[in-house]
Amino acid sequence: MAMGRIAAPAILAVLGAFGAAGGAVQVLGSGVAHSCYAVAEANQEPRAGIALCTSALAQGRLSQEDRTATLVNRAILRSRAGEMEGAMADYNTALDIGANDGEVYLNRAATLIALKRYADALHDADAAVTGGVARMEIAYYNRGLANEDLGNIKAAYDDLQAALKIAPGFAPAKEELARFRLVRTD
Repeated sequence: MAMGRIAAPAILAVLGAFGAAGGAVQVLGSGVAHSCYAVAEANQEPRAGIALCTSALAQGRLSQEDRTATLVNRAILRSRAGEMEGAMADYNTALDIGANDGEVYLNRAATLIALKRYADALHDADAAVTGGVARMEIAYYNRGLANEDLGNIKAAYDDLQAALKIAPGFAPAKEELARFRLVRTD
């Protein structure tokens, strides 16, 4: 029987140059569900991957863990294809059937940012930070974006700084921080 596990996240271009994160959830073994994972992880054209994921889910032969992983992979692919509402439905279903993983929240936060649902994105980014993710700099980056759009400028700055402290070469955080100006208040 195949077992799902979290793969390292990759950065997605959902919000422009670098606005969202996506970590494919690995399905070990072979078959359509594994092919769905492979497309999501390789950052390939999403439409074919969405079809693979849908086919795997329709077969009904997946363990709960692999079903959850396949839903998350399809959500990642849907986000890449601009199908944000479909992605949200998949993330929510995965969470409803038992996924409680920081990587799910990391990816859902990015989709929520794309949907301009910043308060919800902040909640999910917080869950990603506390849940522990492979690429914590992305969790802080997403949280920084959500905080900025909510008007929490100091918190946004601190989150982007935290992202750079974790990964000093993380270009998206560097680019965002370049827009900030520190002003002395007396």
